[in-house]
Amino acid sequence: MAFLHRHRHYRSGRAADRQARAAAARWRHDGSEPRWARSDLKLRRLLSLLFAPFFALIGVLMLLLGSGAPAAAGPPQGIYTALAVCCFLLALVALVDLYVIRHRRREQQRWHRSS
Repeated sequence: MAFLHRHRHYRSGRAADRQARAAAARWRHDGSEPRWARSDLKLRRLLSLLFAPFFALIGVLMLLLGSGAPAAAGPPQGIYTALAVCCFLLALVALVDLYVIRHRRREQQRWHRSS
């Protein structure tokens, strides 16, 4: 009986291996992509430097519009607040990206790699 149990387990393991190989086929390398793909840190830094203050400024503007918006005219105050929160979140993402870029550039300098 133990032999049959092991045999069934082996068969299910083979089926799992087949499924895993089929799923992994999607991620196989065919040689057309770069071997060590890296993002352009200079461009990312430039975009983050431009958009972090832009989104922060737009967020402040939305808060000011929301606080001074009369009840009858235009969208309600909650819309301005939601847009301000979205802008502040995007500014935060840009600032975190600047931190990551700084870390990667220092790592490249430490290992004498070109950027």
